[in-house]
Amino acid sequence: MQNVRRAAEMLKAKPDGWMATLGARISEAEPGRVVIELEAGKQHRHGGGVVQGGVITQIADAAMGMSLGTLQEDGLWNTTIELKINFIRPVISGRIRAVGRVVEMKKTLFFSEADVLDEQGRLVATASSTCMPVPEGQGRE
Repeated sequence: MQNVRRAAEMLKAKPDGWMATLGARISEAEPGRVVIELEAGKQHRHGGGVVQGGVITQIADAAMGMSLGTLQEDGLWNTTIELKINFIRPVISGRIRAVGRVVEMKKTLFFSEADVLDEQGRLVATASSTCMPVPEGQGRE
């Protein structure tokens, strides 16, 4: 199932919650694929002077979950139950993009991947996740 309406709504939505806090935004959304961008700066760096891995993980996880959401029916969403990320190179500042895509959706488990790229299009990190469907607005019971 493709939820084109949900993908379109993602693009129109004003960043809120964690996205507003980090300065992230959805720049692309279509069924099975979502891109989240972040202008990384000093506020995202840890004491070693590079963007903290949790920030990169956050946008990768969101891009993967949202890509799955574009293929779910209204009233359902998903939550991550397992996540793996490999960091390839550090980022100090500049635009980073997490490109999330659906790998496969089963009845009770969903699989997705994301590449995180820097301004030069170089691979910063790769991620994969396993998610489960949940009623929208609810967590795991």
